[in-house]
Amino acid sequence: MTTVVARPRSAGRGELIRRSGFGLALLFGALVFGLLAGDLAASGHSADVFALVVVLLPVALWKRPQLGPVILMSAAVLIEQVQGGATSSSNLFEAGVGDVSSAPPAPITSHIPLFDGIGSLHLEPADLLLLAVAAIYLVRTEPGTRNWPSSHVSRAMWAVLGCVGLGLVMGVAHHGQLRMAMMETRPYVYLAATYVLTSVLIRTRTALGAVLWAFVIAAAIKALQGIYVFFEVMSWHPRPDAVLGHEDAFTFGIYMILVAALWLFQIRGPLRKTATWLLPLVFMADLFNDRRAAWLLLGGGILTLAVIVYQTQPDRRHQLRRIALALVAFAAVYLPAYWNKTGTLAQPAVAIRSSISPNVRDSASDLYRVQENANLKYNIRQGGLLGKGFGVPIDYALPIVNISATDPYIDYIPHNGVLYQLMRMGILGAIAFWALLGTGIVAGCRLARSVDREIAVVGAVVAAGLVAYALEGAVDQGFFFYRIAFEMGILLGLAEAARRIQRTTGRPPASA
Repeated sequence: MTTVVARPRSAGRGELIRRSGFGLALLFGALVFGLLAGDLAASGHSADVFALVVVLLPVALWKRPQLGPVILMSAAVLIEQVQGGATSSSNLFEAGVGDVSSAPPAPITSHIPLFDGIGSLHLEPADLLLLAVAAIYLVRTEPGTRNWPSSHVSRAMWAVLGCVGLGLVMGVAHHGQLRMAMMETRPYVYLAATYVLTSVLIRTRTALGAVLWAFVIAAAIKALQGIYVFFEVMSWHPRPDAVLGHEDAFTFGIYMILVAALWLFQIRGPLRKTATWLLPLVFMADLFNDRRAAWLLLGGGILTLAVIVYQTQPDRRHQLRRIALALVAFAAVYLPAYWNKTGTLAQPAVAIRSSISPNVRDSASDLYRVQENANLKYNIRQGGLLGKGFGVPIDYALPIVNISATDPYIDYIPHNGVLYQLMRMGILGAIAFWALLGTGIVAGCRLARSVDREIAVVGAVVAAGLVAYALEGAVDQGFFFYRIAFEMGILLGLAEAARRIQRTTGRPPASA
């Protein structure tokens, strides 16, 4: 992963330029492809988009199968998830408040139907993309050379998939809708598929670095889209509360965690420099997006990263203390100054205040969540040990505002993912899923103790990212969003690949 960290003394400038240039060429090609596909889709030539994919992707993947995770990560970060004709960034209704303005879709990428069902089988292009990557890997490798993941994380992943399969059976037994059940189970399948494909395809440090490069550049492009939409709606009355989806808030949070990890683990190189220069764009887009959960998951992820660095990097403890004191001093000035304001710069303060003294909008939203949770607990008791299964409508028997007219999937997918999993898969499924998150965090923390700092960064980001994933899933349907499942599966796969790379290559030479 010499594109990520300080180069060994033996690596020449020519090699550095070659590898960095290759990564940038990949990203440029992906961007050109995305622009062309978006233009075709926007002009009503969706079939041509699929033809373009059929022609170009297999050629690139056949030549360089390790590009699979790069393409998957870029697609997950850039392309919106479509739900019932509207992207997941739509915000047409606030429970208990009424209709509010909806931001226009992100330019170009919102017209690419990657997560939109096609045909009578309701396959999605994302399904076909995963199948293409898997098929090329199987054809290009001999059975004896395939390094299938074998770890506590992989066993927990198989347990989750087993519980998901049981949930499908239970849903059919309870007369659930199979189409809705398939939609609900997709995130878990995507999580497992991207995890396995990334872990088997990433075999070198260069390939590991290429995925991180793809994430950084794609997140910056998404941030530019968010900033563009924000300035487009600035003069609207009322102005939309959000300009991008919940998934993008998650992406921006992981981006900031990655940048912090690169600095705290003292990683030098073009990736850190590029990511740091692009950081203001990502932070601005996160502010403009105005998602309350964004600051919760960012705070949880950064706190987790700080604990990991404090335990694994004793020489950084003094710096961590100074950073903590600086943050406390900043908060002592910032929070009183913006506590009662509503502008863009006040969003972090508003998110904290809303948990203590929410305004009318936030109070209505909080009340809806309380009513929703009460109904979910009622459904959990109905489902028993094995749960009600997937595809069964939620029984909203207790008082609650009905928002199904503007969000038809609310009858199946609530906001609280923790209770949602208990309702669908019962206690066994919940145990399996949280065991997956727990083993992933432990695996990440173990990697973070590595003397190989580039491997340590991957472990720390994965552990912190899993905490952010859990927080997002608990408050804002984070366990359902396909794009987040892609990103987390790829990150878990990177950790699996990093563990194998560390075992086969050992400690790197001294850095320059």
